[in-house]
Amino acid sequence: MVPTDGFEPACVDLDGTTSAAPVGDPALEVAELLAEEPVVQLELPTIRFGEVTDDSRVRVWRIPGGMLVELRPYNDGSLPVAALLAIDADGSVRWRRCLDRGPDLVAVAQSVSSTEMIVGWTTYDATGPVRTDLEVWSLADGSPSRTWDDVLAANGISGAAAGHRNSLLWGSDISRLVFGPQESRPVEPDDTILVVDLADMAMRELPYPPSAQGGSVDVLPLELTVGGRLIVPDPLTPRRVAAVETERGWSTDTEVIDAAVGLRADFFGGGAQPQLQAFDAQGTEVWRRDDMVAAPFEGFHVAVDGDVVVASSCAAVDMNSPTPCDGWMLSGLDLRTGQTLWERPGIWSVSAVGGGVAMVAGPYTGVTGAAQPVWTMIDLVTGEQLDSRTWTDPWSFGVSCCDGPSRVYRSGGVVFAVDGTHLEMWYPESQTTPLQTVKFG
Repeated sequence: MVPTDGFEPACVDLDGTTSAAPVGDPALEVAELLAEEPVVQLELPTIRFGEVTDDSRVRVWRIPGGMLVELRPYNDGSLPVAALLAIDADGSVRWRRCLDRGPDLVAVAQSVSSTEMIVGWTTYDATGPVRTDLEVWSLADGSPSRTWDDVLAANGISGAAAGHRNSLLWGSDISRLVFGPQESRPVEPDDTILVVDLADMAMRELPYPPSAQGGSVDVLPLELTVGGRLIVPDPLTPRRVAAVETERGWSTDTEVIDAAVGLRADFFGGGAQPQLQAFDAQGTEVWRRDDMVAAPFEGFHVAVDGDVVVASSCAAVDMNSPTPCDGWMLSGLDLRTGQTLWERPGIWSVSAVGGGVAMVAGPYTGVTGAAQPVWTMIDLVTGEQLDSRTWTDPWSFGVSCCDGPSRVYRSGGVVFAVDGTHLEMWYPESQTTPLQTVKFG
């Protein structure tokens, strides 16, 4: 038989058999010690087109009862093949949709209450995007559950805001979407944006924030607080927040902004020696660590979780040296003061940071033939290993550089690991079940 273009093994549509999605488990919101093995391992398909064979590029989201997976060609997303499927924690495929074009938008809230997702396709012409068709699908069976107009009507959205679907101003977060007018023109006083809460498909219409006046309606820099509120960076002052979303619109009050945003930490500074610093919401420096310089390499650098800053840093950097990073260290710091809570000398891999824990492996020696360090889970406040559990081959939580296939994602207490050939879903030890291997197709 001559192989056909598309997924190998072939993608076969599978209709859902239930009208009600599984109920989410609140226990999976809490990050705890991971089990010894994943609950589900999906064997990823390859993709053939003519004489070319490609791997699958994966995106994954936690949904009640399991995971939502998107697959498309790794190196050429324009090829006419893609798939969306929901897999339950017991290894059963809830539903599968085989597509001849990958969606331009897939959005779902990773919460215990999610029942629907948004899928969108954009039509282009020589001038750019012309139209975006948005569909609302049921997570229970993977079929359209409501039209976009139905959702607009249910939320009382009408007028110009009802037409906001072609210009996505914010869509990089798992919980909110923000749409605006498609035109490229200055913001006018009565212009609004449409904010969609993916957890329950609630919509609200907001005016443009004051700092956006005079700018273009199709450009609105946005960020999200840890608590899920939209914030607008000041276009003129680096690291300052100009406004924060409130129930009535936007607030520019400094006390309201400070309370919503808190402190942020990262490596800042020009040249080859960016130092670890923390700033408040007004852009004012709170502390600086002159002894902690960003390592000039790909990989983990810094993350903020609660009141802890986790940073991989050098004491100094000399790019003319055969060992450019002097005094490589993995550290935990108090976000409020910058004081060191714990240190681990050497080069460490770090992933799945969140909920007060992280996966780490190290220190790496760089010696050819040396045994690879094992993965452990640590408490971010103390830096101490949780339990005595380690994870070794075939389990890894490594992250590739340079668009490599290995990726790790955390959603609450659930961790997803992708290595190019498999996708794994890990549960906390207290919630785990025996490993189920799932084959595509």
